[in-house]
Amino acid sequence: MVTVTRAIVIGGSGQIGGWLLRHLWDRGHEAVGTYATVPYPGLHPLQASDREAAARWLRDQRPDVVFYPAGFTFVDGCERDPEKARASNLEEPLNLARVAGDLGARFVYFSTDYVFSGRDGPDDENAPPDPPNVYGRAKLEAERAIADLLGDRALIARTSWVYGPERQGKNFAYQVVRRLIGGEPVMVPSDQVSSPSYGPDVALAAVRLVEDGHSGLFHVAGPEVISRLEFARGIAVGFGLDPSPIGSKPTAELSQGAPRPLRGGLATSKLAQALPGLMRPLSSSLQDFLQRLEAGEGWSDPRVRPSGP
Repeated sequence: MVTVTRAIVIGGSGQIGGWLLRHLWDRGHEAVGTYATVPYPGLHPLQASDREAAARWLRDQRPDVVFYPAGFTFVDGCERDPEKARASNLEEPLNLARVAGDLGARFVYFSTDYVFSGRDGPDDENAPPDPPNVYGRAKLEAERAIADLLGDRALIARTSWVYGPERQGKNFAYQVVRRLIGGEPVMVPSDQVSSPSYGPDVALAAVRLVEDGHSGLFHVAGPEVISRLEFARGIAVGFGLDPSPIGSKPTAELSQGAPRPLRGGLATSKLAQALPGLMRPLSSSLQDFLQRLEAGEGWSDPRVRPSGP
């Protein structure tokens, strides 16, 4: 096992970042998280876009490992603003990867199944990438640049359809539950297939891969490959809600701004060999999701309407 004495999580206010911090602390590591726009107690403000200041701050921290789950993940927004997509998902993490390299630290970059076309998934780590959109292209360029820069000190974790308890409450599960409770229609693509991935498991897998000294490329995703409609209905049932209001249409009819992989998903045999049984399927993950909400751990609860005017 590799000793991690100090970890930095760039994007600690986000979905995966919040769980990285929780797992690092629970496992006895010293960890500091940052935020860019959404502050939480204990997080350090950091604008990765201010590259000199960000590099200077990271250099002062002298970490053993840097986790980078931050970025511009709004896929349609990336399609409209390729310059921002490239800056947030490639240039800014590469800037901090260089600092990590100078310090002799390891760097963990989180990527996406959108590096694949989604024509014949699920894809494993050896499948040739063919991104269908701006977001996927920026992520793929970052994967390659960071791997070339850091060699065996880089870990690239591709994931897909991440859901689970989080502080900001933005992921797909929150959207489905809030709409159903609010009596609003829920319309999802009928022809998109991928791997739902439970956020706490994704983060724990990344931490354990680092602890065990792994590097290179890993697909860190859930064990099932299902449709977006099955995913949404599974969430409804898991939360004790009626799934019948959930409808579906072909992607071509939903006016999504960026092309999506349709027959996607990530094959995870490499991860299963390294960390057998860690990634949980949808049904047991949703049980854990609800237990964590009931435990009052500070995660946003999609069943509770936000207070305000």
